Amino acid sequence: MPEPSGPSAGRVLLAEDDREFRRLIAKTLRNDGYEVVEADDGVALLEQYASALLADGDLNDVFDLIVTDVRMPGWTGLTILDGLRSAGCNTPAIVMTAFGSDALRAGASRLGAVVIDKPFDLDELRQAIFAQFGRRDSGVFIERE
Repeated sequence: MPEPSGPSAGRVLLAEDDREFRRLIAKTLRNDGYEVVEADDGVALLEQYASALLADGDLNDVFDLIVTDVRMPGWTGLTILDGLRSAGCNTPAIVMTAFGSDALRAGASRLGAVVIDKPFDLDELRQAIFAQFGRRDSGVFIERE
C-alpha cells in the first residue's frame, strides 16, 4: 500500500468510545503522517468540530476526513454526520460498526459515508482512509471524485 506523504497527509477527526482502540487507530494514522484529533464520544466529536470551526471558519475545511464509531455514548456517529450534512458539511466520512445492517449501510450511504465492519484489520481502515483522500501516484495528488 502506498504511504501518505508530506508533513501532514491530512487532518482526521477520529471518534471512538473504546479508549485503547481509539489510541491504536490514532497512533497508526499519525505514523502514516495524518494529523489526528481524537474524540471519545459523540458529544466530544461535536465539541472538537465546533472548536475547529471557530478557529478556521469554514465548515468544509476544518477536517479532511471524519472517522467515527456508530454507537457511542451521547450521540451516534450517524446522527452527528446527518446533522453536519444538513448544515452543509461535505467532509468525507468513514463509519465503523460492530452492528452492521442493511438499514445502517443505507443510512450511511445516503450520508455519503463508507462503512467498515468491526473487527477489521488496521490496513483495511488505512486503505479506506487512503481512498477517501484520493490517490497519490509518483507524488502527484489526484482529487477524489
